[in-house]
Amino acid sequence: MLPRVVSTILFCASFLLAQPYDLSTPQSSVKAYYKALNTADISLLQTVMMPDSFDTDMQVYALSIALKDKTFHEQLKAYSKNTQAKKIVLKKVEEKLKHRPARSIEIDKVILLGEERVMVQFHEDGKKKQLYLSQRNEQWFIDYLAGRKR
Repeated sequence: MLPRVVSTILFCASFLLAQPYDLSTPQSSVKAYYKALNTADISLLQTVMMPDSFDTDMQVYALSIALKDKTFHEQLKAYSKNTQAKKIVLKKVEEKLKHRPARSIEIDKVILLGEERVMVQFHEDGKKKQLYLSQRNEQWFIDYLAGRKR
């Protein structure tokens, strides 16, 4: 009886600890990125993106808020130096994303740029787009720097 209980607990724990996203292919990582944007899931965004790319995205999204709010503008200036300011910026960006209409994507193709770098071309609500990704530990992450020549 005890082994059965233990195996049931382990089975349930594996579901609870399982990632709700797949980063094993560039296509699945782009889909996870859009899932995060569409659901305003900042922690998922942070997971699917390289740190520099994540910070760039957050600051870009925050810029339109900062243009209307001088106090917030000061928080945005301190984003990279102050953890409290970063929390405030992330919270405001999360609120902004919650009110953004969801976007749908269709992946067109993946172009290899090297052993661990790719460009994914896709359509977002009919508009042609592309994202760069790099691979770390067999997972693909949104990485704006992956598009640059090395």
